[in-house]
Amino acid sequence: MKKTILILILMFLLFLSPFLMSQENKLKVTAVTADIHINPEGDSPVIETVEKGTILTLLSKGKIRETWYYVSFYSKENFVTMSGFIYASLVKEMLAVPKDTKEVEQEAEEETEEVVYEDPKKIQVIIEQANIRADPDFKSEIIHQVQIGITLLAAGKKMEWYRVDLPPDEDGIIISGYIHQSFVKEIPDKKG
Repeated sequence: MKKTILILILMFLLFLSPFLMSQENKLKVTAVTADIHINPEGDSPVIETVEKGTILTLLSKGKIRETWYYVSFYSKENFVTMSGFIYASLVKEMLAVPKDTKEVEQEAEEETEEVVYEDPKKIQVIIEQANIRADPDFKSEIIHQVQIGITLLAAGKKMEWYRVDLPPDEDGIIISGYIHQSFVKEIPDKKG
């Protein structure tokens, strides 16, 4: 009987542990939506997609493979605490108490405005194959794929997505799309 009670208490504490940890071990989703993967790889299966403002518990001391965090979260779909990996660029560390809903909504509106560059920025693909999507969202349609080392010109940036123009098709039509910032690096302009 005592073992059963002890096990129940431990399970309860384990369930509460994400809520009892300090703010320093929390991450807040900053992207409109973000996928949590089984492994720290972009092509790994998605466990769940979480929305902007979702609070995640950091389970790793730092980044894994320089671009991933290992996190736990409460799954609204499965009604259980789960763990997985999320791109570091889709979250920010929380050092204070979360803001109220109105402040979060106001920040979301401000962050969704696209910044248009006066001079296009050169960016280079740093992963084996990167998707260019119709809209700045991981759930958006893939309109093109580019390989590692390809250089693109970014005309602007919306949240964590660069807007790029693809080369003209057979009819000379130029299509714009979005590539996530974690898939590229900016190439410094060599002026001066």
